[in-house]
Amino acid sequence: MYNPDWLRYCKRVIRAGLLTDHLMMPDVRLDERRLGSAYGGWVVAAEPLRKKHCPIVLSFGLGDDISFDEAIIHDFDAEVYGFDPTTPSLAWIQSRELPRNMHVYPIGIAATDGQQDFSLPSDDRRGNFSAKAAAGDVITCDVMRYDSILKFLDLQHVDILKLDVEGSEYDVIPDILESSILPGQLLVEFHHRMHNIRVEETRRTVALIKRKGYSVFSVSPSGQELSFIRS
Repeated sequence: MYNPDWLRYCKRVIRAGLLTDHLMMPDVRLDERRLGSAYGGWVVAAEPLRKKHCPIVLSFGLGDDISFDEAIIHDFDAEVYGFDPTTPSLAWIQSRELPRNMHVYPIGIAATDGQQDFSLPSDDRRGNFSAKAAAGDVITCDVMRYDSILKFLDLQHVDILKLDVEGSEYDVIPDILESSILPGQLLVEFHHRMHNIRVEETRRTVALIKRKGYSVFSVSPSGQELSFIRS
């Protein structure tokens, strides 16, 4: 029987042999729950969310799939603050009826406050603008640091932080980890092999996250989506 996850993992093994990918595995086993679609879903640790009244979720990079955000609101009564500064995503979101507990802001996350240029590669069909893309249509968007966003929202804690920011994770994660308000769970899509990003950058960033007391509890078959939980 055809198993796409197994095929993705096999490709990852081959790439790891060519030193262009990793074979990281979870550090701990938890009660996991995958929320959202095959394209836009994420794995979360369920037990900490069950113990929380209205968990706080920061969701960076919405694109054209908010199935994760809708699912975590439905299953855990979460309060989701979604961020995406790109025009196609904002237009798509405006065409939808959002859950009551979801709030969307036309802001991106960065290592500095201000504005940043984002490019859309010519072969991209889903509007995945990236600050790391070397060519394509360029738009300038408003961005804020993690701590500035916390102050803007007047948040004192964060239960889940999701980062799907098309390569900017390598810049913003070190800044996030310097904050006094660290998320209980960190969900990251890494973009090695894209935009000339080497797998060594993913290894270094994962090591940095672990030094801040996080453990990996889920690795997707492609090796790009990792879920971390803080002790």
